[in-house]
Amino acid sequence: MFIQLPFSLWDYITTGHYQAIWYPLTWNIRVYDSYFLVFSIFAVWFYLTKQAYRYLYLLFLFLAFFAVLLDGGRSVTIAYTLFVAIVSAAYRYVRWPLVWTYVASWLAYLSVTYTASFASGASTLRIARESSSGRIDLWVNAYQCWLQHPIIGCGFYQLEQYPNLSAHPHNLFIQILTEIGLLGFGFLLYIIFRIIKRIDWSQPQRYFMVAAFLAIGVDLFFSGVHIYPVTQMALLWLFVFLLKNPEFGCSKNLNPLTCQSNSRLVKVLPVLIYIIISMWFVYILSNTNALSSETPITPPRFWVYGYQL
Repeated sequence: MFIQLPFSLWDYITTGHYQAIWYPLTWNIRVYDSYFLVFSIFAVWFYLTKQAYRYLYLLFLFLAFFAVLLDGGRSVTIAYTLFVAIVSAAYRYVRWPLVWTYVASWLAYLSVTYTASFASGASTLRIARESSSGRIDLWVNAYQCWLQHPIIGCGFYQLEQYPNLSAHPHNLFIQILTEIGLLGFGFLLYIIFRIIKRIDWSQPQRYFMVAAFLAIGVDLFFSGVHIYPVTQMALLWLFVFLLKNPEFGCSKNLNPLTCQSNSRLVKVLPVLIYIIISMWFVYILSNTNALSSETPITPPRFWVYGYQL
C-alpha cells in the first residue's frame, strides 16, 4: 500500500499541494482511511500478542495514521485516537510504544506540512479544516425523509434535494434509520445488543474489544464509506475475528448448544423471516432512484465505489 507514498510526499513538498496519487484507486480516499483503521486494529492485536517481527506492526500503525492525517480524515482520526488511548491505558506493557508511534505520525505530518508550506507560501493543516462536508444538510434531509415513512423507511439513496452532495448521509446509523425505517434500525440495535451481551467481561482482553468496537462505532457515526464493498469486507473480517477468536472468550457463547427440536415451526420460521426480509428489500429497491438510467454505472470502481451495488 505504501510503496508509492514517497512520490506523493515529494510532490507535496515541492508544490505545496498534496494529492493522494499513491493509492491504487484515487476516486474516494476516505475508503482507504477507514480501511487503514480496521487493519490498524488487527496490527495492534498482533503487537499485543507478541507475534514475530513486531516492529512491522508499529511501522504499519505509523504509516496508516500518517496517511489518514495527510488525507484529512477527521472521523478516522478521532476513532484512531480513541482506540490508541483505550488500549494504551489498559495494557501497560505496550503503552509507550503505541503512544510514541501515535506521536511520531503527528510529528511526521506536521513536519511535512511545514516543509511544504515553503513551496506554496502558506501552511494549511488539512486535518484542521472547519467544513462539515455537508453532513448537517444531509442529516436534516435524511430526517425529513424518514418522517415520511418512519416504519419501513423511504428507500435507498433518497437525497434528491441535495444533488450536489453525497448519496449517503455520512452516518451509518442515520442512513439505516432513514432508508429502512424503524424496522431496520431496530434490527441493528438488536445486533448491537447481542454483541454486547456475548462479550465475556471477565476476560482481560475485554478492553481491546471495547476499544475496537468504540473506534468502529465512531467511524460509522461520521463516515459514509462503509457502504462500499471493500470496507464492508474489512468490517466483516474484523467482527468475525473479535467474536469468534477463542482468546476473547466469547466464541463459545455465539454457538450455544441447544436441544434439537423436531417442531415444524422451528424449522419453517427462519425461512419465513428470510422471505419477508427479501420481499421488503425488493420493495425498497423498487422505490429508489439509485438504479435509474441517469445514474452513472461504475463497475471498474467496484471496490471503492459501487453505489448501484
